[in-house]
This record gives sequence, structure tokens and C-alpha cells, in this order.
Amino acid sequence: MDEQNSTQKKEERAVSRTGIDYAIQLAYTAVDKSERDDKRDLLYSLVCFGCMFDDCYAADPDPIVKKYDCLNAPEPNKVDLYVLTRTIITLNGATEELRTMWYLMFAYVLLSEAPHEQTIYDEIATVLQTPDTYEKVLRSRYSVFIPPTEEELVAQGASLLLTAWYAPYLRYCAERDEHGITRETAECKRLLALGQFDDALLRSERLLAAFPDDLQIAITNIAARVSLSSASDPAERTALLKDTLSLIDEYIGMAQNQYFRYYRGLTLLGLMDTVGAREEFTRCVQNDPSFELAAFMLKGMDTYEN
Repeated sequence: MDEQNSTQKKEERAVSRTGIDYAIQLAYTAVDKSERDDKRDLLYSLVCFGCMFDDCYAADPDPIVKKYDCLNAPEPNKVDLYVLTRTIITLNGATEELRTMWYLMFAYVLLSEAPHEQTIYDEIATVLQTPDTYEKVLRSRYSVFIPPTEEELVAQGASLLLTAWYAPYLRYCAERDEHGITRETAECKRLLALGQFDDALLRSERLLAAFPDDLQIAITNIAARVSLSSASDPAERTALLKDTLSLIDEYIGMAQNQYFRYYRGLTLLGLMDTVGAREEFTRCVQNDPSFELAAFMLKGMDTYEN
């Protein structure tokens, strides 16, 4: 388990680093296409920002950085990180994707030793703290690195500034629709529908740890697990299904949702327990004769066995 957690953390760091690269690359392109006179200063400042994470930004500079000869004398002026962020997100060529990524990147600015400048912070917030940006952040693969609650942010030692930055977004994600489903759970369901099972599992695992009593999150997590099992090798598949069965059994007693029993049947079927699977699908139909998924599975089992 420790090895698995270590591997997962390495993968998460790699994805996070990819997000940093992407945000800086978007900024390079926006600066290059702009009509500003201080492009060299801005690009140099982006390189310095990137070097907070990896010196490759200077050691192996991007072609746009080379184009403006940013790393040779005379040394360009280094722009303050707050000013840099405000400038990047307000460029004429700033795209929605750039603003989405720099909403996420601003967390690193807040975590840096850059002095807090409230006036500029408020200007940045006016541009980035909007429902449209929140929607795009939520759909970004990089949003999974934002803890799902303010309490978790505090528990992780986040500063008051960082917690305040993320708080409106977290409230947006936690808002429920008429069916009682939060926006972030709805995003997990969307990923499931698109067949992006790994992403759906990662998001739902994160949410389930924070909201263990939310049955909608639980069933989404279970659905992602069952969907992933079909593409796993035999050993991983068995382990995943056994873990999934244990998770289902934690919830099935408190859940009125027929899907828990349906997924229990699918899980047992995957573990080659056809008798147990048939019992679960049968109970689904007995409890709700209109539950077509369970009826379809029973029909399929009848056809196969005959």
C-alpha cells in the first residue's frame, strides 16, 4: 500500500508539473502575440517564475524566450509576481484557457514570498473569481489538486490568503442542483459518461474522503471502479473488485438507491460469483420492476446459461 501511495504521489506531481508547464507556455504565447513594449521583461519574469519549480526554464528555454533574447545581457527587468499575473490575465490575447490555468497558478504566487499587494490582488480576483472561470477550472484535470473543503485546506496548513482565494470556488463546487447533486459530483458523472474512468475515479476518491456520507459521490466512485475493472489485468481486476465489494457493503445498508445493489451484482459477476450476482439483480427487479439495467443483466445471464 505504501508503494502504491508513493507511485500515486509521483504521478500527481508529474501531472501538477505538466499543468505548470502548460500555464507558462500559454503565457509565453499570449505575451508574444501582444503589442506590449515590455515583452522581454514579461518573458524573463515568466522564466524566473518557472525556475521556482525547475531550472530547465532557464537551462533549456522555450523558443519564444530565445526569440526575445531574454537570458542575455542586458538583463531584463523582473516584474513582481502579482503584477505579472495581472498583466498576463488582462492581455488582449489572453484566452479563457489561459485565465483558467492562471487561476490555478495564482496559488503558487500566494505560496511564494511575493509581498501581498491587496489592490492588485483585488484586480486579479475581479478577473478570475467568476462563475465562468470556476466552471472551466472545475472541468480542468488540474483542479483535483485543490483540496475539496476549506477545512482540509486549513488542516494542510494553507495560509489565510490561499484559503480565501479558493473559498469562493469551493462554495461554487459544493452547490447542489434540484436532485441534490453537487457540481463536482456532476463533473465526476460527466467524466464517467465520457468513458474517462481514471479521471472520474481520481475525483471521486478525493471527494469521498472529504464527504463519506454523500451517497451520490459513493455510487459515482463505485461506478468508476467497476468500469475500470474491465480493462485491468486479471490480478489487478480481482483486487479492485474485492475492494469495490467492500466499499459497496459499507453503503448498501443505508442506501435506498438501487444502483448500489446493481453494482454489487456487477462486482460479484466480475468475481465469477454468478449465483450472488443473480440474487442482487433479482432483488433490484423485485424492489423496482422498472429497473431496466438489472432486468437486462438477468436476461443476459439467462441467455448465456442456456
